[in-house]
Amino acid sequence: MKMSVANEMMADAPVHGLLEDFLRAADDFGAMQQEHRAALLAGECKDLLSWRQSREQSFRGLARMLERVVACGQDNHGCIVRVREIMAKLLADEDVLQQLVLGQQLKLKDQLQAMRKGKEALQGYNINKGLVPRPRYLSSRM
Repeated sequence: MKMSVANEMMADAPVHGLLEDFLRAADDFGAMQQEHRAALLAGECKDLLSWRQSREQSFRGLARMLERVVACGQDNHGCIVRVREIMAKLLADEDVLQQLVLGQQLKLKDQLQAMRKGKEALQGYNINKGLVPRPRYLSSRM
């Protein structure tokens, strides 16, 4: 008896439960996107590599839930439309984040190039340019 009741509950609940889980995961992913967007706009890029790992894990989990929801919700067209809208919004936000990351990368590339130019300029003032390298420290011991 317990098995049949559990099977009946599993038959009714998957679509609704999976949809709820998907919506929760999508909200969490959207919140993470907003947090990362605010950090990128503020210029805080120190944790970019750890962001990438956590984002990839979250997105893979979201994609697995999406596959389950679509597989179970073939009959419920409204559910599929709602899921498509949510995914379209999340992917559009991902494109915005990618543009922000590219902007930060270009800014860092320009800063690095300016630092290299400064280093080359300082080396131009070297008195011993072209001569054999001399010791950097003089020893008082003889």
